[in-house]
Amino acid sequence: MVVSFGLSFSVLAVLLDRPALVFGTVGVACWSLVRSVSFASELRRQVEETTVIQTPARDSVRTNTSLSVSVDVEGPRDTRLDLSVESRPPLSSRGASAAARTATLGADEATAATTYSVTIPTAGTASFRHPVLESTDELGLFTGRWVGDDEPTVTVTQRTPRNVHVGRGGQMAQTRYGNQQAERNTSGQATAEIREYTTGDSLRHVDWNATARFNYPHVREYENEADRKVVIFIDRRPSVGNGRPGETQFAYLREVALALVEEANERSDSIALYAVGRDGITARYPFRSTPTHYAAIRETLYSLDPEGSEGGVGGERSEERAATERMSGSVASRRRRTLRGDDSAFATRLRPFLTNATGAGANATPLRSTVERGLTRHTENVSAVVLTSDAHRHEVRDCVRHASQQATWANAFLAPRVLFDPTDLTDLDETYGRYVSFERFRRKLGAYPRVSAFEVGPGDMLETVLSSAREARV
Repeated sequence: MVVSFGLSFSVLAVLLDRPALVFGTVGVACWSLVRSVSFASELRRQVEETTVIQTPARDSVRTNTSLSVSVDVEGPRDTRLDLSVESRPPLSSRGASAAARTATLGADEATAATTYSVTIPTAGTASFRHPVLESTDELGLFTGRWVGDDEPTVTVTQRTPRNVHVGRGGQMAQTRYGNQQAERNTSGQATAEIREYTTGDSLRHVDWNATARFNYPHVREYENEADRKVVIFIDRRPSVGNGRPGETQFAYLREVALALVEEANERSDSIALYAVGRDGITARYPFRSTPTHYAAIRETLYSLDPEGSEGGVGGERSEERAATERMSGSVASRRRRTLRGDDSAFATRLRPFLTNATGAGANATPLRSTVERGLTRHTENVSAVVLTSDAHRHEVRDCVRHASQQATWANAFLAPRVLFDPTDLTDLDETYGRYVSFERFRRKLGAYPRVSAFEVGPGDMLETVLSSAREARV
């Protein structure tokens, strides 16, 4: 505006042949220069003395749960500049407009604050972006913009299912995941020595016979065993997407996987992870036993959802897609047979597309392929864990059989669909029949050498199914 005003004086001086008006242009330019120098000086002081703090109400929050954020601004006193500060939450956040996230300091104000709320739909570590500060002089002629230093983070976790049941035939498992194999390894170790208990020794190494004999706690030390390794294969195809939001089959399987990671962390065991989708491996971590490795696997597990689902719901869409894939595969197979022996240009052009059709060229058993691949290089002292549903029983049976042959021990955790379909409660007799069918399948898996098979699901739903059967027998 100042430049336009000065140019107007210059144009008038030429048009009216009045050179004196040029002095007006010079005056405006000088005034503008003084104002700009003063603004630059004030801006420099404001940049150096302004503090912005973005404070989330919690360090950890569930996905799609409201998170309150406060913004506190403290600027220099006795300044002639107005200041606005826009807090910038993580890119994936939702819910607060720019105006709601902006705190404003007038020229006569030294502090300002505002509070807003956002939701974050994606699990993981969410980082707030640097706040944007903008200063303006009292006439609105000059503006300066810069970014602050504050960049807090929050940990966003998935909604976790309640009443998680892990067991066999309706009975809860008596040991924590993997403890059976740990106990088996310990009992087979050679004893190095028996010594007096000292502070810090693990209670599980206390030798109670020696303690009773010497009337003082003693521990049994073992020779160092080879590093234990645990490899987790978790299925995230649409077939594990049945259930309510936050309580899908995958959500329950993820709880088991997280428990395994925590146990490996406590024991400093090496752990590897393979997440499997329709087209194969979607996430992979090699064997490692570092804190950052455990944390990375946990974060990845929290960030995963069943493929083809929205917010964890994917039951009907999953079945429709599976039916479509089966049908397209059979149609492609028939058409390949029809083209067999046809040497025409049309058949030659069409044949490659039928070969690559879903169910023909595509990997129809991605979980089995991943288990075979993951256990190819590592078989010594490896415990394999397969987390999936009972939707693809032949594939699951092949996975467990291969794991029992290649791994030291194998655990299969299955989330039966019958426990995740609320419509099944309308006919409890049929529901119980489906559960019995699943239980037979689980027992067959558990009959393989060095294999334990468990059911995973909502305990209240399982109790409803089993209690209805008990009442019917009475």
